[in-house]
Amino acid sequence: MDFLDEVKEFLNNQKKEKGEATANTYRSKIYAFYEFVSLELREVDVTYIFFLNVMDKNKLLQSVEYYVKAGNLKSRAAVDIYYTVLGNFYKFLSNKYGKTNDYFQDSIKKEEFKEAFESKIKQLRLRDSDMQEPIGRETAEKVLEECNKLIDGIDIEKILRKEKGVYSNYISSLIVKLVLIYGLKNEAIRKLKIKDYNDQLNDLIINNYRVRLPDGLAIQMKKYKEIRKRFLEKYGIESERLFFDDYDINKELDNTKMYIVLKKVMGNMQAGGVAKYAIIQLLREGIPAYIISDFTNYKEEVLEYCQEQIDAERGLSLLSEKSRILDSALRKNILFDDM
Repeated sequence: MDFLDEVKEFLNNQKKEKGEATANTYRSKIYAFYEFVSLELREVDVTYIFFLNVMDKNKLLQSVEYYVKAGNLKSRAAVDIYYTVLGNFYKFLSNKYGKTNDYFQDSIKKEEFKEAFESKIKQLRLRDSDMQEPIGRETAEKVLEECNKLIDGIDIEKILRKEKGVYSNYISSLIVKLVLIYGLKNEAIRKLKIKDYNDQLNDLIINNYRVRLPDGLAIQMKKYKEIRKRFLEKYGIESERLFFDDYDINKELDNTKMYIVLKKVMGNMQAGGVAKYAIIQLLREGIPAYIISDFTNYKEEVLEYCQEQIDAERGLSLLSEKSRILDSALRKNILFDDM
């Protein structure tokens, strides 16, 4: 078995143990390590197993730097996963062959490498990881299902009677759907006015961008507008806000009121992970980052982080594959045949 076969076997092993999503996440990281080791092996006359087992702390950190520079990474989130992948790869080798690299088997050496890794992160000036990782498609579908269930099953009379939690769950579900499709930050939602919503054209103006509502959400928003009107009329109050606090019309919506529905599905109310899911979809469609930032209110570093997630998923396997893609593009140069 050669080194590439070893790597492929590791990925298949991870797929069986942890699922396809994890294997896909690991793929670009372990192939970056494969590339680094392959380049190093050109300079020495030893087997790949021997080299892997005797890699010292500095050589392992060089592989970290290689991964960061190859991916043009700015935040540490993906690099933390790379660290985890290394640990799991060496655990795989240990289970298969027994003795392996001391930096992944000996507790003292493990701690030594961990400290060295943290120092390397600082040296590379990577931004701290954002604790709110983007949710995956499966979670997104569960969130959407819960939102639709609450919205479509709403009892208007309970809202008008201000029964505890009914209104909060209702508007939270509508707001989360907006975050899930558009990737909006809190302030972008809080400043929405009722005049920004057009129930005839089924569109919404967000930060001066006019966007069409998906059909299902369009129907739900029309019903919300009617409920909103009845509630305001019953209590003799007025509000320009699209979404408001039913107990204090002048109070700005807090996170709990906006995202309580997420707790039922995700166990937390971290809307940032939902927004990143949507932003990643927009980036995949080729929407320029500056437009997404202007539209969602998320800053450049969040978009860079989301782009890194996309790049990691698309990560090419081998240098040979990258070379073929580059060569193909170069051959399309109109001057190529005249050179």
